[in-house]
Amino acid sequence: MERIQDRQQENSALTHYDDLGLRAGASSEEIREAYLNLVRLLHPDLSSEPSLKRFSENQLKRVSRAYAVLSDPDRRRRYDAQLAGVKDQEQDTPATVKRSAGRSRARAFITLGWLICAFAGIVGIGWYVSQQASAPANPAQVSAAQNPPAVAKPPAANPDSSDQTADLDSLRSELASAKAERERALEQTVLQAKELDFLTGRVLAGRPAVGSSRLSGIWVLPQPKTVAAASAFTPEAVDLILNAQQDAVQGRFRARYPGMGAPDPPMVRFYFEGKLQGDVANATWNGEDGSKGEIQLKLSSDNALQLVWSTTQTGKQSGPDSGTLALVRRIAQ
Repeated sequence: MERIQDRQQENSALTHYDDLGLRAGASSEEIREAYLNLVRLLHPDLSSEPSLKRFSENQLKRVSRAYAVLSDPDRRRRYDAQLAGVKDQEQDTPATVKRSAGRSRARAFITLGWLICAFAGIVGIGWYVSQQASAPANPAQVSAAQNPPAVAKPPAANPDSSDQTADLDSLRSELASAKAERERALEQTVLQAKELDFLTGRVLAGRPAVGSSRLSGIWVLPQPKTVAAASAFTPEAVDLILNAQQDAVQGRFRARYPGMGAPDPPMVRFYFEGKLQGDVANATWNGEDGSKGEIQLKLSSDNALQLVWSTTQTGKQSGPDSGTLALVRRIAQ
């Protein structure tokens, strides 16, 4: 029991850098490479036993959360500041705590002295006021008290002004929401237009153009020799359409995952564009639901492709946030 508690305390002290096996000052490229390596290593499909599969899924979620924070410059800056604050708190020594307690006692004594002085002053002022109230009043002062000068009344507040301010704030909020919705719709329209142009060009071309990379083509999941247990990280069907020429790559990825009891099966679909270096491509992708992420493609052979993708900004899609797949080229019949 004590060993289990010790392990829980050690896990709670781990940082996102520890989850990725990196030092705190690691570069963005080191963070990305470490994440991709861990995704390949911890993917649940590599484990056949249910207990190991569940452990891999939990560890992969932890690694994905760490990468989502450290890959975003703003979120990483805030996270590093939080880590620095925790370290400063842990560096408090017993001597520092003792000095702080002594200062607190000194401040308490000083405050008590000021309170005693203030109480004595209040008692003196009250005695003086009571003596003045018992003295006979001056006739001129009595007359002035009976006929006080007229005091100008402040103008009555306009009850409609607060309502107008509230209406203006509500109108500004509605306009901001409408503008954001319009920008999202415009971004989705542009993305759909790009994907449609890409697919149309692919259909009209019929076959890869001259000078295109070996990555170009249509890639699908291979037929399994044995039926594996259903997993939320294992897709049922995948199709990847790629067009790679010179140093540029673009394509459309689509995967359907097991419903696991849900009425509609989870889907992951996005369009990506990026750079090509030999038989390896790195690209960024955008989904129609507003999600964004990164994808890496690596050609193992003429008819085998390794794919690793991850999400950096979540949207409305119901599928997983990352995946590692081994695809094969679909040969035309």
